[in-house]
Amino acid sequence: MAKYTHRKRQAIAETKPGQTLSRAQKDELKRLGDAFHSLGRRTTAQAYEVGGYLVRAKSILPEKALGAWIKAVCKFTPKTGRNYIAVHTNLMDYKERLEAAAVAPTVLFVLAYAEQPNVERVISAIEAGEELTVAQVKAMVGAVPTKKAKNEAVLDVGGMAGLRKIAELKVEEDSVKFLQLTTGILKRVEKAMEPLAQNRAVFKGPLQELVMDDCKHAHDLINSIAAPLQPAMVASVNWRPAKLTEGTTWRKVQELLSAMGGANGWPGKEDFVPWLQAEVIPLLRFVVHGEALHDDADGEDRADAAAPLDEEADDGLLAFEDMPSKVQETVENALEIVAPERRDEIRSQIVFDPKPLKRQYRKLAA
Repeated sequence: MAKYTHRKRQAIAETKPGQTLSRAQKDELKRLGDAFHSLGRRTTAQAYEVGGYLVRAKSILPEKALGAWIKAVCKFTPKTGRNYIAVHTNLMDYKERLEAAAVAPTVLFVLAYAEQPNVERVISAIEAGEELTVAQVKAMVGAVPTKKAKNEAVLDVGGMAGLRKIAELKVEEDSVKFLQLTTGILKRVEKAMEPLAQNRAVFKGPLQELVMDDCKHAHDLINSIAAPLQPAMVASVNWRPAKLTEGTTWRKVQELLSAMGGANGWPGKEDFVPWLQAEVIPLLRFVVHGEALHDDADGEDRADAAAPLDEEADDGLLAFEDMPSKVQETVENALEIVAPERRDEIRSQIVFDPKPLKRQYRKLAA
């Protein structure tokens, strides 16, 4: 058997079609390698430089040879090399903004394969001061990989073990969508608040148009992820998601998203900006960034806002859940003409007066 030394193998490889490199190409590859080694810590600008070097190497070497060259010279995998090439190729229009924001290469790798509107959304969020993790950026651009055939097989597993598995998968997928929606809502709210720094007006209408639908869907998702189903008083009525535990922050998030999902849930002009500052932004930052709430002033404001409702509640008005079954059935029949996604919102606004005549007499006496 013939023995092949390293030089013989190299000589054979160079004689194969498409493998022969000219002296100028070899010199260019050496120069690219030296330039790569001269780079220090990987900054945003250097990520673009590395991508440029690899694009030039790619124009010289075929695919397999390029992968080997990347491993030998750059000391990272061909996949990482392709990521740098994608950054240089796909994100050149955003180079100045990304460098100014000092975006890490790991985030650039995600953005390099994202669609343009999603790239713009992420960059705008970073420019607005958001400190996004790679996982959050993946969620924003829809790049979180879904489970493949392994997860599909779970759908054929019986018993409680199979049910728990598919529940875990559902919660995982819904949580990604929920984070993506709430991150976008927070970014738009904070963007809408920017004129306040110049003592200019913050307008409610344009913000409503931007976020109401996303709030409605985010409310659906938090109900799907976290809220247990609650039986109705009438057996023939479908079960509905219950409210989360009273007094908890996630209950406040659930109520906020429900309110922001409908135009009637937004406060008037005078209370609009304080509401965004004291309630909307803190709760959304709790969801997106895990920031704790400051309960002191916020709790007082909430108590004041809830006072009129408490007075009415003490006066005998009943929420939908507490209404007699016949009244609930009447309400449900009336809601048949309403779009299904709006029924929960309308139910939460309906109250029943069990003693209307006595209340009327009291008003007349006053």
